[in-house]
Amino acid sequence: MPKSGIKNIVFDLGNTLVYFDYSYFFEGVSKLENNLSPAKLKKYFVDNRLDIHIGTGKTDIRESFRKLKKKHDLSIGFNDFHNLYCDIFWENIEMKEFLENKLLDSGLRLFMLSNTDSSHINFINNNFPYVRHIKKRVLSYKVRSVKPDKKIYRHLIKAMNIVPEDSVFIDDMKPNLVAAEGFGLKTIQYTSHKRFLREFQKLTGVS
Repeated sequence: MPKSGIKNIVFDLGNTLVYFDYSYFFEGVSKLENNLSPAKLKKYFVDNRLDIHIGTGKTDIRESFRKLKKKHDLSIGFNDFHNLYCDIFWENIEMKEFLENKLLDSGLRLFMLSNTDSSHINFINNNFPYVRHIKKRVLSYKVRSVKPDKKIYRHLIKAMNIVPEDSVFIDDMKPNLVAAEGFGLKTIQYTSHKRFLREFQKLTGVS
């Protein structure tokens, strides 16, 4: 166990443990649908706040597809649409190596706190095995709350039995970190891996 007093490491998922870019989805669907541009599909997702509704379990990707298909008279089938929706992630090789070579035997407890849905987390589990090392998870669609809502942090602290002051939360989004700091967690904004390593060592002593 590190001598810093830190016991818990809480990871965000997207653009932290794995990278992602929704533009692959928007562009992929557009290639199969001549009258639906990437910009128009993105606008539909943003205007309807589908990331929030799907992420909180208020709707799912199948229902969203049905509405989109009806509105834009799409010819694409659900399976192709769903595959494109999921295939937007790629490996963070540096984080993979750090997790497997440094953290698994460090004595630190590892957690995940993610805004995600069942389609995306299943795809990630199947395609990025290193993420499966983190078994204790608070996922937005299961708890029906997304970061930076306070509810999801309360759930993390209570359900996972963590002491905030003994914990470090790593996320790429500043508002999510500010919310975590309000509960007493220490935070690192993941903007580059080198910077992350420096800050992680300062807080935990692990390098």
